[in-house]
Amino acid sequence: MHVSAMRHLLTVLFLALPTIGFASALIPSCRSSDLLWRAEVQTGTLTIYNDPAATVAHTRVLEARDHVVSQTAALLYHAGQNAFLVALEAAPELWLVDLDEGAGPYYDGFVHSYIAGMEESLSSEEGRFSRLRIDLETPLTAIRPAADDPRAVDGLRPDGSCVRVHLIAKREIGPCPDGAFK
Repeated sequence: MHVSAMRHLLTVLFLALPTIGFASALIPSCRSSDLLWRAEVQTGTLTIYNDPAATVAHTRVLEARDHVVSQTAALLYHAGQNAFLVALEAAPELWLVDLDEGAGPYYDGFVHSYIAGMEESLSSEEGRFSRLRIDLETPLTAIRPAADDPRAVDGLRPDGSCVRVHLIAKREIGPCPDGAFK
């Protein structure tokens, strides 16, 4: 076989791998819009790299509120929030992992008051890579930015229905306006 024909065949096979059953071998990843950060999820762990230097900046186990380690169903960079969004496969949670240095505090429990200066006696996360958990009714299998609202995402449920999740309200606010996840 001619060398150029062999290269073409190998290119076609490489491009076809995700469609012939090897997609699970690919590592889900995404980059921030400023190209400074890259997130990858592998074997129950979220790793965020300082992309220009390719050094690990943050690692977090994908442990749900019920202490079960999950895989990820979806990973997305959301420019409006300057954060990576992680939908857990085995838990009804959507994580917002903030990239801003002054992020948070994000509390993991019930918050009594959002009055400025009010101190809660709950554990919280602050600063770059702090995590905000958004509780959902069911896990999501895919997420995408909401086309008409920069503070929301649309999520696909396992039953095929589409739900709108508001990132500021920190909850589901109803079905997707167009009714389908396209």
